[in-house]
Amino acid sequence: MWKYWEANLDCDLRHSPALARAVRGKRVLVTGASAGIGRAAALKLGAAGATVLLVARNAERLAAAKSAIEDAGGAAWCYPTDLSSLESCDLLTKRVLDEHGGVDVLVNNAGHSIRRSLELAYDRFHDYERTMQLNYFGALKLILGFVPGMRERGGGHIVNVSTMGVQTSGPHFSAYLASKSAIDAFSRSAASELLADGVSITTVYMPLVKTGMAAPTALWDTYFSLTPAQAADMICDAVVRRPKRVGNPLGLLSELAYLASPSAVDAWMNLFYRLFPDTPAAGGEKRSGSSGIGALVDRLAPGLRLRR
Repeated sequence: MWKYWEANLDCDLRHSPALARAVRGKRVLVTGASAGIGRAAALKLGAAGATVLLVARNAERLAAAKSAIEDAGGAAWCYPTDLSSLESCDLLTKRVLDEHGGVDVLVNNAGHSIRRSLELAYDRFHDYERTMQLNYFGALKLILGFVPGMRERGGGHIVNVSTMGVQTSGPHFSAYLASKSAIDAFSRSAASELLADGVSITTVYMPLVKTGMAAPTALWDTYFSLTPAQAADMICDAVVRRPKRVGNPLGLLSELAYLASPSAVDAWMNLFYRLFPDTPAAGGEKRSGSSGIGALVDRLAPGLRLRR
């Protein structure tokens, strides 16, 4: 009941004392900060006393986020950047180092998701290129740019926002999950090298969140999902505790199930794949009406569709 109150009814938006202790006076760079999870996290971090460096493509939205942070008494800087461009990543890193001397916490939140089956991706190699470019290479560029300073100062924290899909390995997301798995594998390897230098890496296995990135897929309309503010709380929890991972029990259970019986998990996921085919958006059509589980619910039990 307390968690429900905090998530849905509590109007007190003040930061927690633990978050304030963790970030007050520190430089925190958040990518994808113009909307959704990134914006919500940036607002919470700014209110807690961090100097927030906002990174995203949309300069106007970044400016609005900066104003919101400053109105709440925080400090923020805008860095409009296309993180899918490696050259732009280099320019961003150089500018931040010149203007701020580095960052103490790097939140790699920016990402691009694609829900499309392999059957529809035979002639769409660029789907795999663009997800790797942003979700892996863009994040990696920033890590390689800021980690040297963290090691020299004897401390730092990297938070990589991944997806619970990496743990469940569901169908239709081969391009997206491959890119998120890549940064996950890099982080596990690099963490052992950075441990003695006081630099930690946390992976946040984010469940479904109601953001613009999920909007094109009508299938998600009937799923329970987090709000951006709830997702931002997961990031803030990672910043405070600095664990190896932040997620939910379902993701861990999925990993354990695959270890115990991969064939059984594959069979279950194949059933899921056949029950919920590609949406019109995957074929390049505009979203229209119910699809996937939404259509199934409408057929089996009209009027029982989940409401929010």
